[in-house]
Amino acid sequence: MTQKRLPKICLIAAVLAGGAISPANCQSTNVLPLHGRIEGGGEILSLGAPTTGTISHVLVKAGDHVQAGQSLLKIECRDLESEVLARQSDLAASEAVFARVSNGSRPEEVAIGEANVNLALARLHEAQKEFDRAQALHEGVTITRVQIDQAERDARMASAMLEEVRARLVLLKVGSREEDIAEARSRRDAAKARLDAAAARLSYCTVPAPISGMVLSVRAGPGQLVSLMAPVTLITMVDDSKRRARVFVNERDTSRICSGEQAAISAEGAPGDQSDGRIEEISPEIADNPYEPGPGRFRAIMISLFKNEKQFTIGQAVAVKLLGCGS
Repeated sequence: MTQKRLPKICLIAAVLAGGAISPANCQSTNVLPLHGRIEGGGEILSLGAPTTGTISHVLVKAGDHVQAGQSLLKIECRDLESEVLARQSDLAASEAVFARVSNGSRPEEVAIGEANVNLALARLHEAQKEFDRAQALHEGVTITRVQIDQAERDARMASAMLEEVRARLVLLKVGSREEDIAEARSRRDAAKARLDAAAARLSYCTVPAPISGMVLSVRAGPGQLVSLMAPVTLITMVDDSKRRARVFVNERDTSRICSGEQAAISAEGAPGDQSDGRIEEISPEIADNPYEPGPGRFRAIMISLFKNEKQFTIGQAVAVKLLGCGS
């Protein structure tokens, strides 16, 4: 007679159970009743404070569903908030200077420069006429030497003024020097770097949700001092997009379970409303059973739910029936 081979899922259980599985008890259809609780689809995340300070606001409570990036609590950081505002003002001023230097003179400024040149030219013509008229008169008879010198000085001053406004007009038309633009750009970039650094430090004053999920516990309150020197867990949360059940099986019953084994899950006290599931993980470690305190050696079993899983809430007590390994 040919010996019947163990199914693959039973071989896995045999390894975990130390080989104490036979075809008879692995393929048994005896229902194994267990008790456990519903958990989220991933590991529980423990969140602490990323900086030292006093908690100012707690924005969530246990049982809340949050989105990834949503603020969970805030730490008092008024000094950093003030610094960020000051850095923003510095950056705005630096950007204005850089824009002015880069863009050069406005058309209106060039027009004013041209008008000043025309005005200076008119004054020079007037002064030159006065000087020519003074030279044509007879010194000591109709004009004094002092008056002639005054007319000459006025003509020279008008000529110098014309050269000055012409030079200013040239600068307006040429625009800023490359070194001035480079300096303005460097000042703007430095101001932005200082703002980014201050904003990064300020972001540590808020604890965001790393994932979308459910808040399991909140162990923080306004006025509580937190420190990086003594880190503590302030909030725990878990991904609630999926549900699974965690149960504990006595070590002596390990031979009766298999990876992939089907299970029926129902809320405690409501056996009629069941959800189908399947064993997805059998822990190789021995642990105490937190749901049924007492002596014994237990293995944790994770059961995935694939029907009506949202009817259960995370943390809900459930009854689980393992339906046997099958063939």
